[in-house]
Amino acid sequence: MGKSSQPPKLRTKTGCQICRNRKKKCDEARPACQRCTVLGLRCEWPTEEDLVDRRHAPKRPSRQSFSPQQQQQQQPLDLSRDGSSSVGNEIVRIAHKSWIDPRICLWSESAAHQVLSRDLKPVISRHFIDRYYGLLILPNCHPEYYWGWINEIQELMVEHESLQYSVLANAASHIHFIDASSQMQELALTYYSKALRGLSELLAKASRLENHNGLLMSVMLLYLHGCMGRGTYTDIPRHVNAAIRILTLRLLERPKQISRPFDRLAVESVLYQVFLVTTGSWSNPIDIEYRFDSHFWLQAEKLLAHSTLFPNRSMSFNSPVLGIPFTLFRLALSIRQLYQDPHGVDLQTLEEYKADLGNWEGAVLCDQDLDCVDPDETPNCAHQVYKDAAYLYILNASMLIEQLSQGLAKPGPPQAHQVDSWQLNKAREILLAHQDDDEWARCFIGNWPAYTLGFFMSTPEDIDLVRCEMRRRWNFMQFGQIGRFTTDLETTWTRRGYGV
Repeated sequence: MGKSSQPPKLRTKTGCQICRNRKKKCDEARPACQRCTVLGLRCEWPTEEDLVDRRHAPKRPSRQSFSPQQQQQQQPLDLSRDGSSSVGNEIVRIAHKSWIDPRICLWSESAAHQVLSRDLKPVISRHFIDRYYGLLILPNCHPEYYWGWINEIQELMVEHESLQYSVLANAASHIHFIDASSQMQELALTYYSKALRGLSELLAKASRLENHNGLLMSVMLLYLHGCMGRGTYTDIPRHVNAAIRILTLRLLERPKQISRPFDRLAVESVLYQVFLVTTGSWSNPIDIEYRFDSHFWLQAEKLLAHSTLFPNRSMSFNSPVLGIPFTLFRLALSIRQLYQDPHGVDLQTLEEYKADLGNWEGAVLCDQDLDCVDPDETPNCAHQVYKDAAYLYILNASMLIEQLSQGLAKPGPPQAHQVDSWQLNKAREILLAHQDDDEWARCFIGNWPAYTLGFFMSTPEDIDLVRCEMRRRWNFMQFGQIGRFTTDLETTWTRRGYGV
């Protein structure tokens, strides 16, 4: 039989150009599919020429036969290294400009909420990817930690609403701090509530939850919202406890090391959040109830010590969240808890802490590096940031121990320390050295020691030094955590008569 004279048939199931290029299943919703909507990408659809059945389509010329201009036109729209594209960035820029344009009239609060909820999702998602996410990962860690987690978030948030709304809640809350938008704060809390509902649904139908990355990521982002955002601070303990249960089932009850970068990132993130929620606020130590799980901490610490994913590299290169020795976090946390209840101080425990701290103090006095840089690694400014951040933890712990030993400690913030003490002299030197250092100001592990250091200050010059430090950190990060820290410091300084 001869060949049919009918034209080649068009394909019926195609998917948008973005999903086809990324080889992902597309729900074919018009004008934009769900995947492109969630990721904030421009949803492009194939032309009739693209839809021709490939079995009947004429043979396409080879790539080499295209001119340079034609080759550029043939390139698929793909994500660049920073998770965006030139086209995608332009769409976000236009959308963001229209969102803040004062000429836009929203007839009612309900209409405004509908517009924000529907039209701003792509913009808010891009804000998370382009601006917020980079503040959650330390600058010197292996790129696999950074790109591995954000790529998996983008993949999983399309399928899991709980993760999608957790991302949106964090990003909207961050935009609220940047633009002082009350609507963004309302939207952030709406997204947060939807994320909680999504988690409940996921828990009801999913099996082997310890292996569900989307669930663990959602929980992590929810406690980050409580810490970095506004309005859900007291929810942090339940999210931290949920993450601890998941990691215990996934890693601590199995006799093996960490083998995946995300697992190490998750363990470090939970440990850091345990540190923050346990230390809490100096002026209001019971503003959030949390029972420190020392068993989990010690197990996790041991697991991290035996799970170096990138051997023969520095600790900071292997650490996406903690950055400095995790034993130092535990020592600072233990001394802080001891300071909070000075009447129940056990002298033997105090002596043990002093002996342990003595080694760290020696490193500061001798200006020793706390991290060994591999010969193949090129030292950069990040190493000095990590070193000085660790020094601040040590200096704060040293002054707390000294006040405990002298009977000066009492519940509440630390007392002002001797102006000419070696600890404050070194602390001043560190803050002055980083006054114009942007990497230092945006590195989150320095937030707590800078905040604690402020309580030891008593002269106008020292107070202004810490005040400027906290202001720079706020300008670079704009985390709710820094706002709470600053408010506590200013209130304490005023109560002590130091004034503004």
